[in-house]
Amino acid sequence: MLLVYQFDENDDPALLSQTLWRLKISHQIVMGKTHKELWLADPSHQAPTLQLIQIWQDNPEALTKVERNQAAKPVSRSMGWGRQLREAPATAIVILAALLVAFITQLGSELSTLRYFTISPFDIVGNQIRFYPLSEVLSRGEYWRLLSPAFLHFSVMHIVFNTLWVWDVGRRLEKMLGSLVWSFGVAIIAIVSNVVQFQFTGNPLFGGLSGVVYGIIGFAWLMPVIIPRWPTIVSKPLMIFFMVWLAIGYTQLPEMIGLGQIANTAHTIGLGAGLVLGIVYWFIIRVTSFKKM
Repeated sequence: MLLVYQFDENDDPALLSQTLWRLKISHQIVMGKTHKELWLADPSHQAPTLQLIQIWQDNPEALTKVERNQAAKPVSRSMGWGRQLREAPATAIVILAALLVAFITQLGSELSTLRYFTISPFDIVGNQIRFYPLSEVLSRGEYWRLLSPAFLHFSVMHIVFNTLWVWDVGRRLEKMLGSLVWSFGVAIIAIVSNVVQFQFTGNPLFGGLSGVVYGIIGFAWLMPVIIPRWPTIVSKPLMIFFMVWLAIGYTQLPEMIGLGQIANTAHTIGLGAGLVLGIVYWFIIRVTSFKKM
């Protein structure tokens, strides 16, 4: 069985279910912890089912006109953007925050504003950079600095790459986990990766959502491994790509092709944090399920 969708509280899945049975797509609609869930008996039906869900979201009555041979045709998603934003508001806020900070700091070139978002305030004196240790930052009550470096980006390619992956993977996770749990997980990943990066390198001039990207990629990849009925969001080839890119980040290649120096520690720690959070989430589900028995 494959989980493909979690309904909102006020959704009526009756028409969608009737259409799926009419098209001979075997499924179950069950009550999850908080909402009804749609599970497929055959994972190969995932693509047409998602297309039918999109039709159902945009115009439920249109389902009555769908034929079996139409279920596999691409469905325009232009009408679904509003719904997607409503279903993943926390993901949208993270992306908008990154874009706003990129504008304010002029992609890191405006030092006068950049210093408010780095993990430690800094000053450039001659050819030297002066900044505070983390203990001093915390004693000054500037706790936001533990999180804010995640919203810093230093090139167009940097922010485009990160925000696209946050939107593609993050919104799916938010739909399944809920906005509160998703936001808490992202904050943990960002803070842990930022702190370790700073402590390891001793340089406050770093940033980006890359640690978060690796964290949610790791979480999304691990969940179907330890929970077989969890839907596959990150495929094995995609996970291999990210692992190869992580390894490349430890070489000189990114600087040679104009990407600059990569905060590899934040990437690695973000990945590790995402995997740990996946195990913690699995454990909480197991404990909760055991108590309900």
